[in-house]
Amino acid sequence: MRISFKRNGFIALASMLSFAVYAGDNLPLATAASGTNGSIQVSEHGVDTSNEIQQARVIQGTVLEEGTNEPLIGVNVIVKGTTIGTTTDVEGKYSIRIPSDNAILVFSYIGQKTEEYSVKGLRSLDIIMKSDATMLSEVVVYTGYMTQRKADLTGSVSMADTKDIKKTSANAMKSLQGKMAGVKITTSGGNPAESVGIQIRGLSSLSGAVTPLIVLDGMPTENLNLRDINSGDIESIQVLKDAASASIYGARASGGVILIQTKKGKIGKTTIDYNGSVSVSSILNKPEMMNTEQFGIAAFRAAAYDEWAYGSALLFPNGYEYDYHRGENGMLVMDNMRVKDFLDSDHLVKTADTDWMDEIFRTAISTNHQLTISNGSEKAKSLFSLGYTNNQGTQIHSFFKQYSVRVNTEYDLIKDRVKIGENLAISYLQYKDQYQTFNAMIMPSIVPVYDVNGNWAGPAGLDDINNPVRLMTMGKDNINNYVKIVGDIFMDVNIWNGISARTQFGLDYGNSYSRAIDGAFTETGFRSNTKNYVTSSQSHPLSYVWTNTLSYNKSFDKHHVDAVLGSEFTRYVQEGFSAKREGLYLEDRDFAHIGVATGSEITLGSSADEYTYFSLFAKANYSYAGKYLLSATVRRDGSSLFGVNNRYGVFPAFSAGWRIKDEAFMEDADWLSDLKFRLSWGANGSVQGLPRGYTTTPFTTDYLSTAYPIEGQETGDLQSGYKRTWIGNPDLKWETTKQTNVGVDFGFFNQRLTGAFDYYYKKTEDILVQTPYIAAMGEGGEPWINGASMNNQGVEFALTFRSEPTNDFRWAITANIGTYKTKLTELPSNVINKYAGDGVNDLILGHSPNAMYGLVADGIFRTQEEVDAHADQPGKAIGRIRYKDLDGDGVINETYDRTWIGCTDPDFFGGLNFDFAYKGFDLNLFFEGLFGNDVNSDWKKESDIWLYTNPAWKNHATRMLNAWSPDNPNSDIPAITNNTSNNEQRFSSYFVEDGSYLKLRNIELGYTFPTHITEKMYMKNLRLYVSADNVFTLKKFWGADKYTSFDPEYPSYAYLTPFTFNFGINVSF
Repeated sequence: MRISFKRNGFIALASMLSFAVYAGDNLPLATAASGTNGSIQVSEHGVDTSNEIQQARVIQGTVLEEGTNEPLIGVNVIVKGTTIGTTTDVEGKYSIRIPSDNAILVFSYIGQKTEEYSVKGLRSLDIIMKSDATMLSEVVVYTGYMTQRKADLTGSVSMADTKDIKKTSANAMKSLQGKMAGVKITTSGGNPAESVGIQIRGLSSLSGAVTPLIVLDGMPTENLNLRDINSGDIESIQVLKDAASASIYGARASGGVILIQTKKGKIGKTTIDYNGSVSVSSILNKPEMMNTEQFGIAAFRAAAYDEWAYGSALLFPNGYEYDYHRGENGMLVMDNMRVKDFLDSDHLVKTADTDWMDEIFRTAISTNHQLTISNGSEKAKSLFSLGYTNNQGTQIHSFFKQYSVRVNTEYDLIKDRVKIGENLAISYLQYKDQYQTFNAMIMPSIVPVYDVNGNWAGPAGLDDINNPVRLMTMGKDNINNYVKIVGDIFMDVNIWNGISARTQFGLDYGNSYSRAIDGAFTETGFRSNTKNYVTSSQSHPLSYVWTNTLSYNKSFDKHHVDAVLGSEFTRYVQEGFSAKREGLYLEDRDFAHIGVATGSEITLGSSADEYTYFSLFAKANYSYAGKYLLSATVRRDGSSLFGVNNRYGVFPAFSAGWRIKDEAFMEDADWLSDLKFRLSWGANGSVQGLPRGYTTTPFTTDYLSTAYPIEGQETGDLQSGYKRTWIGNPDLKWETTKQTNVGVDFGFFNQRLTGAFDYYYKKTEDILVQTPYIAAMGEGGEPWINGASMNNQGVEFALTFRSEPTNDFRWAITANIGTYKTKLTELPSNVINKYAGDGVNDLILGHSPNAMYGLVADGIFRTQEEVDAHADQPGKAIGRIRYKDLDGDGVINETYDRTWIGCTDPDFFGGLNFDFAYKGFDLNLFFEGLFGNDVNSDWKKESDIWLYTNPAWKNHATRMLNAWSPDNPNSDIPAITNNTSNNEQRFSSYFVEDGSYLKLRNIELGYTFPTHITEKMYMKNLRLYVSADNVFTLKKFWGADKYTSFDPEYPSYAYLTPFTFNFGINVSF
């Protein structure tokens, strides 16, 4: 990974003076003549005469940025008209062999003006490329079907490049968590498959299925998970956040748009890049569970408390024997506890002190390798890459493997009037998830993994808990396989005088398949299953997109017009099936498949989906003198997903910008290097939340639901028929989100301090909801309707401050925050009971869909007087949770005593990045945080409530040992009990905790070797680095709503987040 600075090193004072002294009119900065004979040249090595340097030779030099004199890394340097080329290193230096004294060198770099220089009579050539605010005006950004200068953008766009995308992650978006203002990225903790959730500018639908549209190399995709493609192949990621930017994608853009550009071949000689890393991951912050002795003590306390508080009979777990007496307060006191030798009467399951967390977790080792070969000339460019990722999971037998190959080529034909090319990527994924954290957490430590004969053991005499090690080991070969093929071919035609055309055909194909063997098993002393099964499943999603555009790009004096007109056709088809059959006489993967199973238990399943889109769109940008900017977009989408009554939708957008810095009255404001105001409005649509086929009324066969003994038979097959699945609604239409955005971009002190601020307001209408129905309508009476509305508003702020770039020690600090507030404003009356609130007086309207509604916990009853004085609360007793009587009627009930107790939406979220560089060393620290959000803590339910859910005799965290008791009367944790009459399982504020956190997400230290060393090793560049992920977490540790577990980012059980140490290498040849 390259550091955030794009330059490194420093330029000697003599070289800078040389530029100033010898620069002359209409000559390259390093080739100004002295005298009249043209024989004296400026060189890094001094003054040379041209007659000493005539033929093929090596030219060396340094490339700097204008205004900062900072070296530029990766500048393309080629000999004009040839394929001879190179790139500048981390110190901005280059070395290139020219074929003759008449050669011309071409210098090009993104965001810089391309320069051409004669090398006649030179041994060295140092140049300065135009930068600063000039750099801002030259940077080209892909915005969907067209490109624009960054300076001309009037919408809200966040951007990331290769330095932001770490190859240590299989999913590129995971590396961007917290790095883009307003883009909330959630991960799956330690899951090696690295799925992520992406939410841009809050909620825009009541369906969790509404996600950003991903556009890969100009092709809108229907079925792309970013873990499916090699993150090392990605050149840049742009996120279109406001409606004006995203409206060019119309009906699929209400959740925002993510534009991904992959790496392409570059002009110059062949370059070979290798990036590799090895990582070690471990769960350092495991929940501390009770051991066998602690569990026995807790179980005795529960029995003693229940007898004392409720008069219940003593109930002790299997495996323990107790001696006790009655204390002065009447509660039993344990004198001695003995653990039996065996849990079962056959003496096979020997009692143990198993740390089940240690049994399922491991130290995981992961590797990543990326090899990229690139070359190109003015007529043709190509790139070829290979990638391999092997992520071991921290749960045993879990992993994710990715094999990838990518190739792209471009050819300029007919005197550069026609360009043709292709992009093709193939990935093969293998992965195995394990979800046994919960089972390992609740399995009592007294249960061993194996019995005395080495067979699987179970919780004999306790309750229904599966042996998690057995589940993970027996299923370790039941892996998932996925093949992804995504690519496109295109042709660009430069027609005439700024008019050009492009046609592109893209294909996205996936093949998901698996074969799982569920073997027969026995857990000694507990359960067994003599049957075995084999399950096979496959799914084949295929989509193709054909896009045609006609573009116009022309400047007239101070006027510039950039427009595109296009059409797009998309078709998506998915077919899938699954089959499960019992009866394998040999549980061997080389043998066991559906065809050899012989049992009568057969389960069949299938899936199918098909739809099309047809779209027409247009966009026009206009600028006057580079400072007055206007843009308009319109798209008309049609989809077969809707009925004929509402099949088409139109989505317009308008935006304007004013680069006030370019006004004449700002000329004397030297401290201000950039200032632009932006205003936009637009409409986007969504269809993602609509289940397929809801415009029609389907019927399906279902033997179990429709079979009746119509003829009175007592045995044998019954007559069966069809049942209605749902009632169709041909009037369904798009969900529509209208958004207004006001923003400002600014820069101070020659762009050392830069930033952007945005405010947005979104209103979503015609949100799809499913309505309940009365029983008289029969089965399947729930139609979908367009009936809900919501508002969402927020602000985003990004700021970067850099040191003086010419210093030996350089630094940069980048911060961003985003916030959003969502309110439901309209719901059909017959739907409102599906959401939080009491459905009568206290409605979800005016609240976020993520608001939480429940009872208010008011501490613990500590005395009998408190119990007697409180409202009628069934099950109340000393040591139990007390609930507030909100309506004051003297009775605690869930109809009138619930209220709004939290919301999972954060007040704000963002990131803070520090970059430091000194000579060849670089250091990066990245903090990411989420603040002001509440979580419904699943961990607390099991750490504080002895019997929150069945099964009984579950293990718990050691935190519960600090629960209320006569010896610990000031505890805020309710007393341990097997009695559920106080109904503490119901949702209340007791389980709502502050989910705020600040994480040191990544720290990285790297060293780039000097050029004189790498050249001896025939390398262009060599960098080594070490880094650590998830280094530490700060959480709220005070107050009634403090977070009581270990990681508020993941308040559930699925995957714990590991600490990861990485070692990597970046090398170029």
